[in-house]
Amino acid sequence: MPSKDMRGIAKTTLAVLVIVIIVIAGIGAYFAYTSMTPGPHITVAAESGYNDAAIEKIASDFMAANPGDKVTVVTLSFDTALQSYETAFAANQSSYDVLFFPNVGYIGSIQQYLLDLNPYVNNPTYFPSSWNYTDFLPSMLAPFQINGHLYAIPNTGDAMLFFYRPSCFNSTANQAAFQTQFGYALPDPGKQTLSMQQTVDVANFFNGGSHACASGTPTPKYGMEFMTGPGDDDMIQTFLTLLGGPRTASNATSLYGSVTAPYGDMFTSDGKLLTNTPMFQQAVGQFVQLIHDSEDPLTATFTTVPGTFEAGDAPMMVYWSYPILFLGNATQSKVASDWAVAPTTPGGISETGGVGLGIYKYTQNLQLALKFEEFATNPTESIVYTTADGLLPFRYTGFQYALQHNILPAALANELLSNLKNSVQGPANIAYWPQISTYFRGEVPNIYSGSETVAQGASTITTECVGAGATAYS
Repeated sequence: MPSKDMRGIAKTTLAVLVIVIIVIAGIGAYFAYTSMTPGPHITVAAESGYNDAAIEKIASDFMAANPGDKVTVVTLSFDTALQSYETAFAANQSSYDVLFFPNVGYIGSIQQYLLDLNPYVNNPTYFPSSWNYTDFLPSMLAPFQINGHLYAIPNTGDAMLFFYRPSCFNSTANQAAFQTQFGYALPDPGKQTLSMQQTVDVANFFNGGSHACASGTPTPKYGMEFMTGPGDDDMIQTFLTLLGGPRTASNATSLYGSVTAPYGDMFTSDGKLLTNTPMFQQAVGQFVQLIHDSEDPLTATFTTVPGTFEAGDAPMMVYWSYPILFLGNATQSKVASDWAVAPTTPGGISETGGVGLGIYKYTQNLQLALKFEEFATNPTESIVYTTADGLLPFRYTGFQYALQHNILPAALANELLSNLKNSVQGPANIAYWPQISTYFRGEVPNIYSGSETVAQGASTITTECVGAGATAYS
């Protein structure tokens, strides 16, 4: 997920013998835990307002269980984390021993500075059998693996989900009107996988508020809700999920090969960029049509879309799994009873998300960094991410815990788990992925405004990406 949260997190108050130092700096807030007795020490980076409360709690648990070991938790924002890592590591500075990746696509940018964890997770000296590698959802681990190397371990699970309002699709009046307008039955997201074209048709049908849903529920004003803001990765993350269906086309048998790390679904399985293909151009054209049927075109972001979800302004929404937590509690959402999670996203393939923890390859405290990495991702402590920060599980046992403690209602948990299992990597784990994301987000507004055709925009993206180091598909 792309990993930004809207909630402020209360910081943990530590015991008297622990000194809490808060320094406000350009890259974030520093929380230094220091005891009176010197000993081994590591610095762990956490994301401000997202997984920081959990990592601070885990750091506290870790030091309590390992007297003499010290952990400093440094919080970085989603927007500054990659630059902070690149700056420190390029200068051979051990500013971060353990670090988070807010976007799996960032790993390729600093791959040369990351420790391959495979030799350690498969060694019981470092990761005992109780850590249980098989408890991880494979789709959550896959994006952090590049050419047989494991560069991070997930600490939250996430996937794009297809949210929809059943009352909008179950209306007999809407079903009749849709059949007349489009010549086929109004699709039911709860029973079938929508194609991209069907999604566009449904969005066009509802856009403008001309078709009401069940009595007592808000009438949709827009056809679709999703992230379209070009300022960061929001737009391309939504697009990659919508691209997933036509890109995979039964995945392993696809013309372009299966979706694997490090390339993600904008590339063939051997690393050829797909922006010059008819498949890509068709997906971009349909994506732009959906933007026209959305609220706040080209400005909707991670923090604005859930507000429209609660207001019920649209019959359907593609978004990260966060709103699933609202659906389990009617008091948290104005229209919780009129929203559901479809078994599959349009096209049938969701984009995986989540955050992982990696280790700086040249850390001067490797033993302690590995010790903390194992501790912070073990079955017991992994639950802290869910309880402290409201993040979604990345272990099967985490789902069991969430169900047992009513964190996730069973029906919603099953839909989420199914989507997580079938998700594929979206962003590419390559050094120039940030540039590719920027080029894509720069051209979509031109296509949307009509100043460029889809073909022209795709050609510009291809030229720019090839200039950054990509090889176009042929």
